[in-house]
Amino acid sequence: MLAALALGVAGGLSPGPLHSLILATALRDGPRAGARVAVAPLLSDVAPVGASFLLATTLPEGATRWLSIVGGVVLVAMAAWSLRRRPVASPPTAGADYLKGALTNVVNPNPWIFWLGAGAPLLADAFDVGAWAGVTWLVVFYAGLVGVKLAFAVGVGVAREALSPRWLRRSLVASALLMAAVGVWLIVDGIAPGAVG
Repeated sequence: MLAALALGVAGGLSPGPLHSLILATALRDGPRAGARVAVAPLLSDVAPVGASFLLATTLPEGATRWLSIVGGVVLVAMAAWSLRRRPVASPPTAGADYLKGALTNVVNPNPWIFWLGAGAPLLADAFDVGAWAGVTWLVVFYAGLVGVKLAFAVGVGVAREALSPRWLRRSLVASALLMAAVGVWLIVDGIAPGAVG
């Protein structure tokens, strides 16, 4: 269970596509919108967790590379959309926030790589002890993962209130550029693995 918590917190702290989207959303629309994006793993990790058990030995070698490329394109598109949007009094609906977060997470290769490489064997070991142990492992893991992401979203969303309109706009542009940079990195890494470190 300590391993589950440590892995969850480490995953929550690891920067990546979902962090970029949480940052942009929390800056633009506030802590509640950022928090809705932060819970995306609860909605979208069903695919990598399930697939890791079914496809761990049969997943084609290039599958995660294509996932990386698709994820990169999605992030670059979201960054471009974010640059065009201005902060508004009525942010997008909750459903739109959940959907953006889930889409970003499902095309992010990191959860797939984690679950196919380390997560599935560790979870299988927990289920070998008993169903209660497997379920508890998942709860502890996601408490760490989503808890850290929620804290990040709320912190950024609350801090945005202290920014002047000029600095808020600058922060939004910086977060969109960061999101685009992560997207480009995913595309390049998918085309030429290891080329970007």
